[in-house]
Amino acid sequence: MYRTLLVFDNYYLLKELQELEVWGVCSEFEITTVLRDGQSAYQEMKHNHYDLIITEIRITGLDGLELLRLVREEKLCNHVVLCSEFSDFDYARQGIILGAFDYLVKPFQEDIVFEIFNRIKNEGFKKLETEIYYGEEILNCFRERNNEIYTYLPKMLEAIYNQNGNFLGADKSVRKIYETVIDGVYDENEWLDLYIAQHDFYTLDEIHEGRLDSYKNFYGKKIIKLYELYCELFPKVNNDQIKKVIVYILNNPESELKQKDLAARLYMNASYFSTVFGTHTNLRFVDYLLNVRLYRAAYLLQQSPLKIVEIAQRLNYKDTGYFSHLFKKKFGVTPSEYKMKEENLELGGFF
Repeated sequence: MYRTLLVFDNYYLLKELQELEVWGVCSEFEITTVLRDGQSAYQEMKHNHYDLIITEIRITGLDGLELLRLVREEKLCNHVVLCSEFSDFDYARQGIILGAFDYLVKPFQEDIVFEIFNRIKNEGFKKLETEIYYGEEILNCFRERNNEIYTYLPKMLEAIYNQNGNFLGADKSVRKIYETVIDGVYDENEWLDLYIAQHDFYTLDEIHEGRLDSYKNFYGKKIIKLYELYCELFPKVNNDQIKKVIVYILNNPESELKQKDLAARLYMNASYFSTVFGTHTNLRFVDYLLNVRLYRAAYLLQQSPLKIVEIAQRLNYKDTGYFSHLFKKKFGVTPSEYKMKEENLELGGFF
């Protein structure tokens, strides 16, 4: 049997849920414990295992959302269902962000409760298999610099949200895929953290509109932003020597990177190296190096307390005015304007 903990302050709401003909042999879910406040529930879960928690949002002590946050942080239970007398989208949205499994609203319906039970029982391997498949497909688009990601990603998101049957479950599945992609790209490309911080992709409390479309678009927009930056910084090349040079540059954007020195690392003369680099990347070496340094500069402007003149010097630009000119040509604003606006820009804004 699946052990269930009910946390309710409202006696009539609790009674209505208890009287549903969904408990016992027919579902394999049993009400193991009933508590009246969040603090008692939190202590109970620290000492006993439960397969499902159904908690009223408006309870004394810790409210339902705070209880959910603690449960998720400490991994005390995988399935927490929030419950309320009122259909309040803001509560549901906060529940999504904190990791709620579902959201029940009075009057309770037996078919909906059964559906929640069945999803808990069946979510295991099939769901994991699907999430792994989707995540790997998107990661392959990164590896191959495959622009089919622009059509594949929105279709995938649409399918998950439409097929899941409820947006809380869909969001949970999409978040897992999203995390698989972000973690995978960063694990395979450690240099990325020099240009855009991985933790920026986990600032998920940015969904403000009370519309389902905002959930569908949110994860896709961030993945596409990362894909476009990734392709620009790490163009696909079929030459292993040139690939090694690119990775070296990406790992050392603040070093004094000279074409003749990099050519010498490959036992080439500078002129031949320039030709080979251009052939395999469709970019002039100086243009590529400029792009890398400007993206590094944007990161430092956003993430560090360094002054503009200090950033310019770190990137081997002795003339701050010239550096600012190059930056504005690339991003459309000066470094000082960028630094002022950074707090309102998503993921470094311009990229």
